[in-house]
Amino acid sequence: MSATAAAGFSGAWPPEADIPQVGFKEPPDHHEAYWLYGYDPVSEVGHYLYLTAEKDDVLLRRESVFILLPDGSVLAQNGAGRSSHGSTAAGDRLQFECLEPFRRWRGRYAALVHRLAGDEIVAGPRPGSELVEAVVDVEVESVAAPWNTEGDWGEQPPSLRYHQFYDARGTVTVGGTAYPFAGPGFRSHSRRRRDMPGFTGHAIINGRFPSGRGFGLLRYRATADSPERGRGFLYLDGAAHDADVVAWPHLDEAVAAGERLTIELRAGRHKAVISAVTIASAFVTPAPEGRKYGAHAGDGPGTVISPAFARYEWDGETGYGGLERSALRTA
Repeated sequence: MSATAAAGFSGAWPPEADIPQVGFKEPPDHHEAYWLYGYDPVSEVGHYLYLTAEKDDVLLRRESVFILLPDGSVLAQNGAGRSSHGSTAAGDRLQFECLEPFRRWRGRYAALVHRLAGDEIVAGPRPGSELVEAVVDVEVESVAAPWNTEGDWGEQPPSLRYHQFYDARGTVTVGGTAYPFAGPGFRSHSRRRRDMPGFTGHAIINGRFPSGRGFGLLRYRATADSPERGRGFLYLDGAAHDADVVAWPHLDEAVAAGERLTIELRAGRHKAVISAVTIASAFVTPAPEGRKYGAHAGDGPGTVISPAFARYEWDGETGYGGLERSALRTA
């Protein structure tokens, strides 16, 4: 690929900024995270693969995986490891390989996972439930330049964080049954301090439409010391336009599917009112002994994270994407 074409997909960053930092951190007080998140409405398979480095360990990366299957069940697992090498960021079982900076990435995962269905999605797995073997292999190719989520309100350089739309093609294999999938998604890459005192919740939402339009947002709930913050974008005519977030959905209750939500963004003269319906949501609660699946509303103070896959309607056009939110469990 020519330097001009590469620049078109890297935006404001040099190509080397997209390559994993393996065995070092620059700056040393930042930590790195990668994320692949998409949904195929044809196969009804969703993928959420997340890998983040520890702040005080140059090799340790923690992984979190959610896979939606056509029957509505959700595969879920987490772990940690030190398997990064070359241009591959890896934890224990999850690895992301940079095939071409800002353009092509491959994600691979193989592990025993929870298979959550019915009331287990909100309540968590039943005691003694068996794990199933899952293998995920996905390759993604970017279809747009990255959007800078930080801008003039977030962490400034040398911190970085961007989201980028892609087309995916891959396979999930569960217990010997293969589920091929394709479809739209977005990837995220960040290197930042991630200092969030008083954190009370957030939303990261992205969606793409057959016409080529898209949208996204990153928004934090207000804390005792600061108002809501964050911004969004509208992707129109091949370009991302920074947008004010007028309305966005908080996580206020644990709903496994079918939650109806509204998103409103304004970018100059462009306004978008987008209706969302969750196709499936999962819930995970960080705990001292490790992550617990389910909302666990009776467990006292803590945070609930809810990765979801959603269907969007924007001026009569239907699109799909990821919709992650979090909140304090007491909220």
